[in-house]
This record gives sequence, C-alpha cells and structure tokens, in this order.
Amino acid sequence: MIKTKTTTLALLIASSMMLAACGDGNDGKDGVDGENGQPGVPGQPGGNGLNIDMADEAIANISSARYENGIITVDFSLENSQGVGLIGLNGTNPFHDFRFSLAQLQIKDGTELKQWFSLLNETTNDAGTTFEQGFEKINDCPECLTDHQDGTYTYTFNTNLTTADDPAGVTFDPQLTQRIAIEMQFEYDSGHELAENAHFDWIPSTNASEGIETRDLVTMQTCYTCHQPDSLKAHGGRRLDMENCQSCHNGIVTDPNAISVELGHMVHAIHMGPHREGKDSEGNVVPMPYTIAGYGGAHAFDYPAFPTKPFMDCAACHVEDDTLADKDLWLANANANACTGCHTDKPAQHKSDKNPELTCTDCHSAAVHNDHAKPYQAAKAYDAVVTNVAISVANEISFDMKIMDEAGNLVSQAEVYKQGYSKPYVVVSWDVEKDYPDFDQSPYSQRRIDIKDPAKATWNSDNSVSVKVAMNFPSDIASRSLEVLPVLKVCFEEDSANRVSCDATNAYPAYVQTEAYRTILNDTATVVAKRRAIIDEQTCYDCHSYEFYHDSNGVNCIACHTNDKKLGAVEDANGDALASGEMKSTSFMYKAHKAQGHDNGHGGSGTILKTDCTTCHAEVEGWGGKAYGFELGRNAGQAHAVPSFIPGKNNDPALTPAATWYASSDAASCISCHQKYLSDAAMAHMQNNGAYFGPDKQEAKDAKEACATCHSPEKIMEHHGHQL
Repeated sequence: MIKTKTTTLALLIASSMMLAACGDGNDGKDGVDGENGQPGVPGQPGGNGLNIDMADEAIANISSARYENGIITVDFSLENSQGVGLIGLNGTNPFHDFRFSLAQLQIKDGTELKQWFSLLNETTNDAGTTFEQGFEKINDCPECLTDHQDGTYTYTFNTNLTTADDPAGVTFDPQLTQRIAIEMQFEYDSGHELAENAHFDWIPSTNASEGIETRDLVTMQTCYTCHQPDSLKAHGGRRLDMENCQSCHNGIVTDPNAISVELGHMVHAIHMGPHREGKDSEGNVVPMPYTIAGYGGAHAFDYPAFPTKPFMDCAACHVEDDTLADKDLWLANANANACTGCHTDKPAQHKSDKNPELTCTDCHSAAVHNDHAKPYQAAKAYDAVVTNVAISVANEISFDMKIMDEAGNLVSQAEVYKQGYSKPYVVVSWDVEKDYPDFDQSPYSQRRIDIKDPAKATWNSDNSVSVKVAMNFPSDIASRSLEVLPVLKVCFEEDSANRVSCDATNAYPAYVQTEAYRTILNDTATVVAKRRAIIDEQTCYDCHSYEFYHDSNGVNCIACHTNDKKLGAVEDANGDALASGEMKSTSFMYKAHKAQGHDNGHGGSGTILKTDCTTCHAEVEGWGGKAYGFELGRNAGQAHAVPSFIPGKNNDPALTPAATWYASSDAASCISCHQKYLSDAAMAHMQNNGAYFGPDKQEAKDAKEACATCHSPEKIMEHHGHQL
C-alpha cells in the first residue's frame, strides 16, 4: 500500500512539471511531413461463401462436363443446405480427401445385358489378375482444381484417357455413357466429418446428358425400407449413393481372390446370408456363405440376412417403380453373374453337367422368381368371414366361418393346412383397446381354437365351419370389445394360384390375410377399432414381404403375444434352454424390439434397423402424429411380464430360476431393450418417478409414471442418435 501511494505521488509531480513547461509557449516548430509509402501488392479477392472447413454439411452437384483430346473437365458446386457456397476446397489440405471416379456403360451386342465398367482401374493382387476401381484425387494433383471462390469449382482430369494403359483392359469410348462420380470424406482431428457423393452421366462425343442410356434397377430409398441410411454408409462412410455403388461395384472388379464384387452379384449373395449353399469338390451340398477378402481380411456374410420367408421375394427390392428406366431389367435373363450371387458358382440345385459354362439363363428364366409369390398373391384375395357370433350363459362362444376364394367359392377342409406348429387357428380376444385380455384370466392357449379339432369345430357339408368352445370370459363380456381373428393357411400348387389338397406332393401353403371380426355383442352398431395405431404395418410388409414369422395374418401379433404373457426360456443355438435359467419376455413389444436384425444397439450386423424407431413407428400411422407411437405415458394401466433378473448381471445363485415380475408400461418399454444394461441407478430413477418393477402385477397396473414429463419423443429419439 505504501509503495503504491509513493508511485502515484511521483507521477502527479512529473505531470505538473510538464504542464508548467507547456504554459511557457515554447513548443517549437512542426516537423516536415514524411513521403507517402509505395502501394502494397494487390491481394486475392475475397471469397463469396462459407469456408468448407467451417461447414456442418456439404451438398455436391456436378453441373457439366467437357471432353477434348482424351481429357475430361468437370464443373461442380459445393454448398450447405441453406444454399451457401462452400469455398476453400484445396488439394494441399491433408483433410480434404476429395476424389473422382469414372465408369462407362457397356451394352453387350444382341442381348439386354448392360453393365458399368470402371476406368482408372488398379490391380488388387500381386499377379495383376484382379482389379478395383481407381480414382483421381485432388491431393495428387492440386493444380488440377480451380476454386472460383463462390462455391463452384472446376477439375481437369490428370489422366489422358486415350493414352492411358488401363490394367484391366477397359478402353475408353467417348460415344458411350460415362459416369463421373464424386466421393468426398473429410475426417478432421476434432472428430468432425464431412461426407458426400454426387454423379453425372453424359456422352462425351455429343455432350448429351438427357435421354441417354443408363442403368436404373433399384433406388437407395428402397434399400432404406429395411436398412438405415447410417448403416449403408459403406467403406467407413465414404460411399452413400446407389449410383456411386454401381460405378465402383461393376462388371470388372473383384477381390484379390477373384470373387466378384459386382453390385448385382454381391447384393444377392450377401442377402442369402447363412442360406447360401453350394457343392464342394466331392459334390456334397455344403454351406457356402459369400466370403470376400477385404482390407481387414476375409469376411463371411454368414449371419441372418434377408428376412422374407419362406422364399426370397425379389419384389421386395425390385419394386414396380415407373421412374426407374430399367425396373424390369432383372427379368431380362441377362446377367448370369447375379444368379450365382444367390445360387453360388456351384449351385446345389444344379443336377446336370450339360452346361459347363454355367450360363444359368440358357435354361432358366429370371421370371420364375415371381412364380414363388403366386400362392401368396392368390391368398391375398381370399377371405375368412366370421358370422353368428354369440356367447352363452355357460361361457361358450359359438360362431360360423366361411373360407372363400375371390369368386366366393368355399375352401374345403382338405385344402386348409395343418402340420406341426402350423395349425388353422381362430384366436378369440377382448379388450382390444386395452392391449387384449389379461393373461391370468384367459391364457392364450385357451383363447386359441384349432378349427381342425373335431371337439371344437365342425366342418359342414357346404365347407362352412361351425365352432363352439367354452372359455373363461369376464362376466361383462357382452359390453366389451370382442375380436375373432382367423389365422390359417390355404394350400396351392407350388408357384401357382391354383388351389390344391394339402396332401398333394406339390402343395404350397400360404397365409390368408383377412381382417379380424370385431364387435360389441350388446351394441353391434358400434364400430370397434383396431388396437391403437403404434406402428405403420406397411413397413413390416415392405421388409418382410408376405410372412413375418409364424401364424401370420397381418400385424396382429399382440393378440397372442400379450403384454403379460408368461416368460419363455432363453435358448442356445440348438434350441435348448440355457443352464443359467435366463428367462425372457414373450410379449409383442419385447419380441419386436429384440428380434434378430431389429436389435442392433448392442451387437448384430449393424445394417438392419439399428436404433431408429421411425423405421417401424411411422408418422402417418403413429399415435398423436409426431409422437410416432413411442410417446410415453400413453398406455397406463398395463402390466408387462419381465424376468426378475438377468443372470450374469445379477449373478446370485439363490435367484435361479428367474421369477416372473411385472413392469409398468413406460418402464417396460425401456426394459424391452435395455434391461440387461440398466444400472441400479437407472432402475431407481424410474421407480422414483412412479414406475414399477416387481412381483405385484396390480401395482404395475396402478403405477403413476411421470416419465413423459421429461422424456419427450424428441428427446427419446435424440438419445438414440436420431432426430424427430
């Protein structure tokens, strides 16, 4: 403090002396002005846009291309979603991984076969006998790129296509359709990424880009029926668009072991999964999953794949889309390489040596793949009509049923399928709006009526069926919603719409898809709705085709797999119960969330559904619009059967086997996916906010959950890595 005061005093004394000097009027003359300096070097004009390194996203578009004397020049733009140009792309920037590929469309004379063949090819094995598509990278030729400082760029290829020696022997032809494709993937040290694809098809000799030959069989949007966009960002997120996949996975490329990775072959082979089989060197039929040698070593696609059963429904991908110029090309019997994708190069189905070249289409037509669907397509026009429903004072339900074809002809008992687990059932339910009957009152096994069981059903001479069965109905059943759901198969000739007796050697059973009969017995004028709309049922059909799993009449799974249905044993790969005594829920919600391919939050292939709830919970059909059917708090009063513990997590031998506990609705929705991973703190958090998890079923029903207060649909989606 003393030092500070002293310093301040000295400054005041000095200041007063200076002021005194100024007061004398002795300030001297002004100096001479200095000379002006030389003008500086003109700088580069400023850019009009956002620097690409500051961008959260990039949208690429190729506007035009030019060809002269073997050299291609391409004009393209980069912008964000607001249309602001992205400037600053530079080949000297190590983060700017930006590249171009070329492919040309070749048509085989006298056939309908047309395929992309890559240019700029590189060899993939030491012998120089296998090839992959090469690229021109701006990092290899920074001077080839011109930044116009407004989000537009020009790139001049460094390769002269008339003098370059392609190792795969592909000769550039300027009169054919050429595809220029952009691949960009910036991976910054901060973890931020930018990835984008774009393509441009044009004929260099005429400079035409409209009305030219191309190859459009499927769209990426069709792939998104089952897959999620994130899961199809191949090669570490570099490949995003179908057109880029086509130009790279073309008719010339293979892995180092000469296994084709042409898109048609590869996609068919991958989707066969563990069902792909062939013959070994001794002629034995053996599993032959598609196996390719990648950068990480050999990879076999031997896990569950294409979910359409019991046959491969080609129309799931090859959809009727008039915007696709080549939507019917897959039926043209042109590309035998696509055939061996499914059937292997030594197909188990092949019983002859007459065709050593194995050009499948010499003998077979791709059109036969449509024939497999004919029984299902025919069954869609069939109907099972329920009439005369009544419930007696003795709790006997009676009704009549007619199974009819499109013309109204009745199906005979011999034409209705029954074998093993697959029986012609009618499932009786009530309280549809409350997620179906309480399991304790009437288990599913009691509500399921086998219409070929003579103790329950009588087949009349006109092929109608009369049913009478005692059941444990609630006392006020006449005022409750009642549902009678037929679940049955009719037999057709294989690959045909012709109905046949089920004991015929060529009999093929297909499910009849018919609406359930719903009524309120003492108020038949009331229209009884389906269970509340939670999922868009069409999304199930789009991915699974005609049949989901078993006993399939639409998406009515909860009629059997109710929330409080008994637990089932967790089984090993052989179908045997685990020695640990681990148990699982058998409710519809649990089974849908945990089905193979659906549950990829913890393991799985990573390519099907992942954790994007909107794959099944669609906006159009969802509960309350944008809630998409996963709005919490909407289903109070329900009890969901769950196991009391998970062996390995709660490893207490005294708990074995797991007991049946119950969870309130919101807690159950989380448990259906996460029970094995929930911490004690997470469970306590749910319970502290009104959820119930324990042995008392009624307490689960009475729970007053407050989860929806904080956990909005938007936040739930954000937590799962997506946006609503």
